[in-house]
Amino acid sequence: MSLPTIPAGLSVVMPTYQDPQCLALTLRALTRQTLPPERFEVIVVRDGGSSDGYAEALAEGAGLRLRVLELAQRKGRSVARNEGARRASAPLLVFLDADSWAVPDLLERHLAWHSTPGNAAVLIGRRDEIGLADLPAVLAGESHAIARAFPHGGDLRFGTGLPDDGGEWLRAGWVIAYTHNISLSSAHFAQVGGYREAFGLSYGVEDVELFYRVDRSLPDGVNFGYDDDARVVHLPHHKNITRNWMEMKANFQQAARLYPCLEWEFLTAVMGYEAIRRILHYRALIDECVERSACAIGPAAARLAGQLRGHRTLWIGTGRAESGLPASALTFDYAAPIGRTNFHLLGVAPPMPPGSLDAVISVDFWRYLLWPELCQFISASLLLAGEVHLVATADSTPGMCAADPQTLDYLRQAQAAACTAELRAVEGLGHVLTLRALQPAAGATRRVPARTAVKARPPALAPGRSTTRG
Repeated sequence: MSLPTIPAGLSVVMPTYQDPQCLALTLRALTRQTLPPERFEVIVVRDGGSSDGYAEALAEGAGLRLRVLELAQRKGRSVARNEGARRASAPLLVFLDADSWAVPDLLERHLAWHSTPGNAAVLIGRRDEIGLADLPAVLAGESHAIARAFPHGGDLRFGTGLPDDGGEWLRAGWVIAYTHNISLSSAHFAQVGGYREAFGLSYGVEDVELFYRVDRSLPDGVNFGYDDDARVVHLPHHKNITRNWMEMKANFQQAARLYPCLEWEFLTAVMGYEAIRRILHYRALIDECVERSACAIGPAAARLAGQLRGHRTLWIGTGRAESGLPASALTFDYAAPIGRTNFHLLGVAPPMPPGSLDAVISVDFWRYLLWPELCQFISASLLLAGEVHLVATADSTPGMCAADPQTLDYLRQAQAAACTAELRAVEGLGHVLTLRALQPAAGATRRVPARTAVKARPPALAPGRSTTRG
């Protein structure tokens, strides 16, 4: 019996590449949805590869509004999803993967969310990992019997398998907006230009980067929702874990060069839910710093500039406009707009080549850093410059660590095993802890601004706009 020709309410878009055994189960699950089949369409995009097993897999979608797109050669998941989205007819897109086995009310929950006025523009659903112990329940279609906790279940994006109840993490929900179970309007997807196809065949990050742009395109506020009952199960399939991690790390670094802001700087080193916690923590501290006009660069520049080894310096703090530094000076000034020589980075993983600076000077802002980030900052700065000056003035805000001589001397001793460390008092400024690499960083001939400047800054880096919603 043919389905009625009424417009679909949502379009499910799924790429597939040589995983017909997963696709078969996922399509079978979609035939069991509580949402009537005439209210949704399913677009499967086969991204090249062997066609073996696909005729049988697609037969499992009998009764669905199912369309299959065939790409002659493998193009990668970004291209495949973009192709599927372009062919979609519904106003709502639900992105699943071929290994996203859905519980019966999954699509109904996505549609209900977007039909409710005032809900966030993007809905993130749950994805449970399963072990082999739960595979029989999946094969039998018994979603109620599938574990939701370790060791055979749980959403690996969250440390405990579940997000914190407060929902504060949704302010940066794009960080874990993975495309195995997520929905947004077709209009929003088209507005930001879809997935970045430059990631090509490499694994991961294309979904996080897309939803970063989606977040930037929407008004200030919380643009992500989460429904723990809009659930899929991640079907077991072969993975080259080592290769995937290497490719994903490279893609995070690529995005960090495209978006030189602390969010992406963190994502090169810390992933998932923990990255969200750190991002929100440091965003709050930066807001405190700017509000209180703390970490002023000017006094330090006046007293230290002539004592530095060279003119290629990075100044971290606030107030570059009042500091007397030349316009070409490189700064991380959180109170100034992002531009060709000013970035809103922490310095824990800066996208700059080793040896490209003569000195890094952090005026009080280093006192905001948690110990792991402070160690990362010092190590990264010593690679960049070979010389780091941690300035501790008499100023203080609630988020800063203490800067008394005893604390600073302990810090000097703690760093002495890895570098030379000198603590001195500077009249009219405070104390300066100078750290120098035991071996000089490899030199680089060109200046950092020319290396890090983005030729055509994307809207996410528009001057004067914060990179995370408050």
